[in-house]
Amino acid sequence: MTMDWEAAFFQQYQDACVGRLLRGIIHNLNGANQAFALQAALFKTMFAQADKLLVEAMESCFNPDCGVIPVRELLAKRAVMVEQMEDKVSTSQRIVNRILPLAQLYWNDQGEPMSLAAIVELEMEIMSADSFFKHKIDKRLDFPPDLPLLRRRCVEMHTMIHVLLDNAAYALRGAVAPWLSLSARCGDEALVVTVTDSGPGIDAEMATWVFEPFCSTRDGALGVGLFLAKKTAAAMGGRIEYSAADGQTSFTVTVPLQEVL
Repeated sequence: MTMDWEAAFFQQYQDACVGRLLRGIIHNLNGANQAFALQAALFKTMFAQADKLLVEAMESCFNPDCGVIPVRELLAKRAVMVEQMEDKVSTSQRIVNRILPLAQLYWNDQGEPMSLAAIVELEMEIMSADSFFKHKIDKRLDFPPDLPLLRRRCVEMHTMIHVLLDNAAYALRGAVAPWLSLSARCGDEALVVTVTDSGPGIDAEMATWVFEPFCSTRDGALGVGLFLAKKTAAAMGGRIEYSAADGQTSFTVTVPLQEVL
């Protein structure tokens, strides 16, 4: 029988997942807004410089081409910034578009459908606030194009994927050529998601306790991530499993299709 503290802690963790997603979204939006503000300031300076060059050309040179070349060079340099601004604005819009259906699904299972790829991409964008995760880890994704859209349990999928990605990222800190892969497949009755990394793995003794609460090799960590991921999968009628072979560590989540469609 589930202990009261487990049920309460599990519910608190689920609620905290939404808060974590919102904090991550705010972080990404702040980055986009800061970049936009910086580029706007550069454009302001550019126009002032261009205006000065044009005035000097008009006053000191009767040659029609006088001053045109430096102005064109200046504009060309700043034109590169336009692409960066557009990219950042696109990122902001994409993140907002992803979180709106997620918010609907958290409060109402009849919200807009969401792809598993979108869930993973959002989690990876949020985790990219860590420079090691963003720049040092080779990330490989394998999603069949015919994966069905998810209509239910999206917050739970976010929770489990975050735990597994975070677990893999920590394991890769000391790896020579760190990489992780995230793959998904869909059978007649279940959705299967696997996260594999090239980290050192878990020793045999620890492996028997890896899903138990307060089991962790991290300094200062509570050791509840994998425990709660297992509880989340179980609450959906699914399971999460650990395996290691050929220098690779894998965690596989299996959930019934009826729980997510």
